[in-house]
Amino acid sequence: MNLEPVGVIRSTVTGRKSMPPWGVPAVIEIFPRFEPALLEIQKHSHIWVLAWLDQGRDERHVLQVTPRGVRDAGPGGLHGVFAVRSPARPNPIGLTATRIVRIDGLSIHVERLDFLDHTPVIDIKPYFVTRDLIFSANGRQVGRPASREALRESLTVQAVSYHGALTPDVALAIRIIEHYRLAHHDLNDPPSWRIQAPIKRPEIIDALIGMTRVTLGRRTLELSPGASIVISDDAEYTPLDHGLDPDGVLAAHDEALFVYRPVSD
Repeated sequence: MNLEPVGVIRSTVTGRKSMPPWGVPAVIEIFPRFEPALLEIQKHSHIWVLAWLDQGRDERHVLQVTPRGVRDAGPGGLHGVFAVRSPARPNPIGLTATRIVRIDGLSIHVERLDFLDHTPVIDIKPYFVTRDLIFSANGRQVGRPASREALRESLTVQAVSYHGALTPDVALAIRIIEHYRLAHHDLNDPPSWRIQAPIKRPEIIDALIGMTRVTLGRRTLELSPGASIVISDDAEYTPLDHGLDPDGVLAAHDEALFVYRPVSD
């Protein structure tokens, strides 16, 4: 098999340990001879980027790893590389979906990539909502988030990916789920979700669906005429009038955003 790079990544991150879990803004520079392959790429808002993780070329023999966030450093924490996104694998191919911010000639500016600077790009494919979106997919959490801030970033990506924008109500839903996971599950995902949400706050509903995958059809989401959000019969959150923009909501103290009441009380 012969692989020919079609471009290269331009990123501010040069070392694997410095790369945030969700990546950073980056540019894909396509080599001039592949310019015709970009025809009509603007039809797509998101793309899959396949890259050759050349910094992992000495780890191709590694078949099991302890993923980031897994506390058990012994045999109990091991995962096969086909079960995780580790760069250590028989063929060090990276795969990441990202949003196109803009295209300048041969440079594709993207929202975020978790590939290091100078990583060779081996292919680009469009993200098809008709094929690639599997909203009913399930997967057990691999590792605990490193911090509350790391969880907030992950939830933000999920909520915005579903709703399409970061608004004050989307940010409020992020903070509520973040608080619930901290207060009740040590930042981890609960075994299952069941949420009651206010029908008059559609952006909150969108964000909750994106972060937890609850749905009306599976009866894991219930809409109510009230103002509060009730999660798994464990906790009730009543939003407050805060007057903040989305960034302000993400940075504010919990007490400025909602009233929290454990239902068991």
